[in-house]
Parts: sequence; C-alpha cells; structure tokens
Amino acid sequence: GEIPEIVYNRRPRSADGSVKMAFTLPPEVAATKKIKTGPEGCVKVTFAFPDEETELDFGPIDPEVYVLRVEDVNGEIVGSLVNFGCHPVCIYPSLSTSISADYPAYATQVAERMEGGTCLFALGLAGDIVPIRRGVKPRQQIGKALGGEVLRRLQFVTASADVTLGALKKEIKFPTKKAPSPDETADDNKTIDYVTTEIQVLRLGDIYILGLPGEILVEVGLEIKKRAGLENLFIVTLSNDTIGYVCHSQAYEE
Repeated sequence: GEIPEIVYNRRPRSADGSVKMAFTLPPEVAATKKIKTGPEGCVKVTFAFPDEETELDFGPIDPEVYVLRVEDVNGEIVGSLVNFGCHPVCIYPSLSTSISADYPAYATQVAERMEGGTCLFALGLAGDIVPIRRGVKPRQQIGKALGGEVLRRLQFVTASADVTLGALKKEIKFPTKKAPSPDETADDNKTIDYVTTEIQVLRLGDIYILGLPGEILVEVGLEIKKRAGLENLFIVTLSNDTIGYVCHSQAYEE
C-alpha cells in the first residue's frame, strides 16, 4: 500500500535549481532549517523560508507501506512488522524537548488493538522525508492513517509455512572527509579517516529485510530497490549503527 499525502521530501528545489533542507513545510510552521545552494554555489543554513521563495519543487518520497505478518499454526496473528519511511517528528518544533514515540506509536497501537499480537515499527527511507502536518493531533492522525493502511494489508497478506530462513552481514568502511580549519586549506590535510560499520540482510522466504546504518536519503534507497529487483524488500534504516546521513553524489554538490 501507499500513503503519499502525509510526507514530503525536505530538500525542495526552487525554480532556479537551488536546494533547501527543511524540517517542516511552510507556511504552517515558521521554524525550519534548510541548506540552500546560492547562485554562486555557496551553501547557507537558515531557519525560515524567505517570503519571496514560493515556487518549490519537492523531491521524491517512498510512499510504500510494507507489512509482515506472523501467524501461529491456527492462523492467528502473533506479530507484525511495519516498514515506512518518514521521520517521527510530528511533535517538532512545538514539543522539541520531549521524548515521544510520535506517529509510530499510534500506528502500532491500531494494529495491536484490532488484530492482536505485537506490532513493531521499522523506519524506512526517512533520511530526507518528514511529515507534512505537525503537532500533537497530527501525530495521532498520521499514526492512525498509517495504522489503517497496516490493517488493510494484514487482511490480505498471504502466509506460508514453507519459509527459507537466511542471514548475511558484511563489514564495510566509508572514507570520510575532514573539513579544514580556518588556518588550513583543503590540501593541508590529506589524511583519510574511515568509518567502519556493517550492513545486514535477513531472508524470510521471498521477503528480504535489508538493515542499513545511518539516515539513508530516499534517492539512495530507491536506487537500491531498483537494482535489487526484489518484489518484497524491506529497507530498515538506522539499523545497528548511526553513521549520519548517507547521501547520493548530487546531494553533496547541492
């Protein structure tokens, strides 16, 4: 199933091709953060959209809602897994200092109360995807809307007792670039540091769960799905490690 109307890509592109990083959709919420590439190629960080910048072209999202159902021998649900890509930040900025399970709490509650079992939420491609609506009430609305889609999927998903199990993990190293200090030039520090982490794949029959560390930008995840060529591929982000944002090459230029 898909729920495209509750999220948006927080890296909107304006008419001149510049890109901003926003944590909420204007003009409903004034406090925003964005990265703007100006006409000279410089990068600026601001916390509000300029009034004159009204023509924005938002980037892609992944509206797919992936649901896994686990049954007992009698066909009764034991548990379920929901995979959806959107930052759980509905309470930002109104309750930005609070700790909250945000919209996933309501989504999983809907599934558990209506179907039983334990419902788990796994964050999908949310690196640059955030909720359109913000606040306590939207947190409930988005969660219940997602929970409703989960319920629909749970009714018609086909279970199988013949399931091949498999697991694979691989350690990987990412080179990092250290930003030069004010007294250094880019050529003064040529030492390359590495971040060591791992990726993991779990197989349950024809379902594959890919665990990736860090916050994966949606463009990266969509390309992985395209190249994998798998119908049932869950991509779970912030898995096992937090290495920051994982971006595509164009994002670095922007």
